[in-house]
Amino acid sequence: MDISLLKRLTMAPGIPGGEGVVRDIVEEILRGLTAEIITDAMGSLVARVPGEGPKLLIDAHMDEVGLMVQHIDELGFIKVITVGGIDPRVLYGQSVIVWGTRPLQGIIGSVAPHLLSEKDGQKERIIPVDELFIDLGLHPKDVGSYVRVGDPVTFPGAWSENEDFLQAKAFDDRAGLFVMLEALKRVPKPGCELYLVASAQEEMGLKGAGPVARSIDPDLVLALEGTMANDLPGVPSHRVFARLGKGPEIRLSDGRFLADRAWSNFLIHLAEEAGIPYQVVVKKVGGTNAAALQVEGTGARAAALSVPVRYIHAPVSLLNRSDLKAAIALVARVIKEIKNFEPDLFL
Repeated sequence: MDISLLKRLTMAPGIPGGEGVVRDIVEEILRGLTAEIITDAMGSLVARVPGEGPKLLIDAHMDEVGLMVQHIDELGFIKVITVGGIDPRVLYGQSVIVWGTRPLQGIIGSVAPHLLSEKDGQKERIIPVDELFIDLGLHPKDVGSYVRVGDPVTFPGAWSENEDFLQAKAFDDRAGLFVMLEALKRVPKPGCELYLVASAQEEMGLKGAGPVARSIDPDLVLALEGTMANDLPGVPSHRVFARLGKGPEIRLSDGRFLADRAWSNFLIHLAEEAGIPYQVVVKKVGGTNAAALQVEGTGARAAALSVPVRYIHAPVSLLNRSDLKAAIALVARVIKEIKNFEPDLFL
């Protein structure tokens, strides 16, 4: 697998509605694999790989959580809003990139803790986003010339790797994009009519998925994600939904989704047949594009396959190389063997 491609994807900025840099990378790879590629009005990239058999839509979203410039004050400090779900606890003191007329590195600040009163627990409280600001370390007039209201803000690109683990921002869902692209490289002639979707605005309520599903009206859907791995100290065993190093998560339910059981069982069958590790997860939190894709058009059988990631929606996250490899191998088998899927055989 081409880890340098994953690094490129994670380094690229792409908050919801501003996925263009990520989209360009995905399109570059897909151009070498199929000629049928379009970008829809929402900014989602849709590629078709012709084949005989059912109509399969594989989706991975391009956007990452981030911030957006809301206001620039007379001293050059920048106020922001969140775009997607970010825990305010991870923001104070973090380095960020403001994507103005040129990339500008800044620091998220607030009133210094030393100046807060012990009264009413001010020192212990979580600082809300509307009390934070970005300091670019520039004169106010320079900030005004480089930055405008609406400019996107992301965590800086970070990359660290060793033999087993990778660290970077935005593995949710650049890991899913990577799995989708690498799997197609292994199976250039699918056993189905295949649509690959790099969707926009998932982090803002699954917005990009619906229009794509309505235009394609697939028979089967497979949503690829970077999912929460919470195999962490202090987490009760029944709340550890996915673990690093145990293979991709095959999700049967979450806060917005109930998977098609026969389709999910087919994924399990393919994994077991090939000796690919996997984890079956049932939970009632979170959500993926699978929830939107399964109910649009005339409806579709939907499954969700995710790479476990620690610290999603944070400045840096962590995943295991073996989980990536297993996810790629399983998605490649799905693309190749889908002609053998008969719902009644897998209930």
